Amino acid sequence: MALRIHTEWGRLDRVVVGHGRDMGVRPTVETAYDPTSRSHLAAGTYPGETQVATELDGLAQALTSRGVDVLRPVDVPELEQVFARDVGLVIEDVFFRSRMIEDRQAEWAGIAPLLGDITLDTFPDEVRVEGGDVLLLDDAIAIGVTQDPDLVGLQTARTNPEAAEFLRGRFPHREVIEVELYKDDHNPLRSALHLDCAYMPLGGGEAIIAPEAFLEQRQLDLLKNRHSSIITISGAEAALLQSNLLHLDARTILIDPRFQRVGRALESLGYTLIPCPMESVGRMGGLFRCTTLPLNRHS
Repeated sequence: MALRIHTEWGRLDRVVVGHGRDMGVRPTVETAYDPTSRSHLAAGTYPGETQVATELDGLAQALTSRGVDVLRPVDVPELEQVFARDVGLVIEDVFFRSRMIEDRQAEWAGIAPLLGDITLDTFPDEVRVEGGDVLLLDDAIAIGVTQDPDLVGLQTARTNPEAAEFLRGRFPHREVIEVELYKDDHNPLRSALHLDCAYMPLGGGEAIIAPEAFLEQRQLDLLKNRHSSIITISGAEAALLQSNLLHLDARTILIDPRFQRVGRALESLGYTLIPCPMESVGRMGGLFRCTTLPLNRHS
C-alpha cells in the first residue's frame, strides 16, 4: 500500500472512514472521553448508533462517489470505532501508530488489518500524540501540545511536547510549530480537544482559526502569519467543530450544511463545498477530520 500525505489539501486518493456499527455500551456522563459528549449525555441529546452509522456511511459514499478509495475499520464487537483519525497518522510516506489514551487502545485492532504489510513507525515511550493534534502544511507540521501544569493532567490533554521534539528529529526538513490550546474536561466552550478543533489550513493559503481556543497570543500570531487571510470563528462555532472539515482536493471541501456562515466565507474565496450532514457525529466530539484517516493524497 502506497502511503503519501504531504499536506492537508492534496487530492484525497485513499482514506479510512470510521463507522458507527456495534458501538457497545453507551457512555455515561462519568465515562465520556470529552466535554462535548459529556454535555450531550447530560442533556439527553447524545446520538444513537443508527444515527451515527447513517451519517458515516453517507460520508463514505460521498467520498466513494468522487473517486476516493474508502476503507472502513474491521468491526470489533462492542467497541466505538467512529474517530479513525486518532488511531494513527501518516506523515509523508510513514505510518505512525498513535499513542492514544488507554481507554481507546483497542481501536487499533480495527485499523491494523487494513494496512497490509506496511512497516509501522513507532513513537518513543515518553511521547503521547493523537492524529487530531497534527496538521501538515507545505513545509511545516503544526502540532497542538499541552504543557501548562494546570492542564497536563486533564483527560482532554492528548499530546505532549515530547511529540513535537520527536517530529523535529524525524522530519528535520519541516518546521514544527507548537501551539497550546485551552483544555477543560467539562465545558466544550472552554476546550479544544485537538488542534483541528481550532485550526484548519486551507488549500489556497488561507486558514480557519478560532482565536479564543489558543492559550498564547504569540503562538497564535505565528500560525496566523503563515496564511494569506483568516476566516475567524468564535468559541461557540469552534465547539460545533466548524474548523473540523476535510479537503477532497485543494479547492474542494466537505462541510456540514449547518455551517452557513463559514460556508459562505469559503465560497467567497473560491472553494467548492460538498455538503454532508454530520450533526449526530458532532455531538460525540468530532467531525470530518476526526472520523477520517487519510492514507494517500496526491500532491
